[in-house]
Amino acid sequence: MSDPIPVIINVRDRLEPLKALVAWIESTGRCEIWLCDNDSTFPPMVEWLAASPHHVVRLGANLGHRAPWLSGLVTELGLDRHFVVTDPDVVPSEEVPDDALDVFRSVLDSDPTLDKVGFSLRLDDLPQHYAHRDDVVLWESQFWRRRHASGHFIAEIDTTFAMYRPGEHHQNNRAVRTAPPYTARHMPWYQDSANPTAEHRYYVEHADSLIINWDKKELPASLRAHLRVLRTEHAAGRA
Repeated sequence: MSDPIPVIINVRDRLEPLKALVAWIESTGRCEIWLCDNDSTFPPMVEWLAASPHHVVRLGANLGHRAPWLSGLVTELGLDRHFVVTDPDVVPSEEVPDDALDVFRSVLDSDPTLDKVGFSLRLDDLPQHYAHRDDVVLWESQFWRRRHASGHFIAEIDTTFAMYRPGEHHQNNRAVRTAPPYTARHMPWYQDSANPTAEHRYYVEHADSLIINWDKKELPASLRAHLRVLRTEHAAGRA
């Protein structure tokens, strides 16, 4: 994979994890970074985007987690080459080997039924001070069960860090998450819920309430319903 790989990062008002993510992507030396900005207004984010050496696409509106597709960026960048889409708050773990992008591409090439391959999300080090810790573990554990022929995990991927095969239309359930050491942290799960940072408070106050899930004090009704089903299955020994 000698040509630069387009990496589209969907951003809005979350800066600290974005900095760490961009630093990791830059360290690969193999990617062109596109910052798809959903009308960020957090002053430090606005300043950081203005100074960024990477491609910044200002949408002028909050198009949500599907913005890379709705904005046309995927059509522009990914019709004839593999590309990456990621949320801004998913940061690869320190132990991720340098060949992570090659692993993603290899698994994609080995199975034409897949649309995307990305990092699995760590659960082993979630802090007790995150209010939804147990719910996250219950929900995410289902994505660590089914093995793919590659040895990785058959599991849905929405917009966490993943490489896509060329094209516009991709399905979340045609995906594989890589096994350790190819893991990442979803950084909102590491926050101190009782002592949120100024950045986190700003993000929640200015976010679309229909888009955010794990950042709310009370989880959305649909997610709570799914968790109840999982608890019932777990109690019955089927989980």
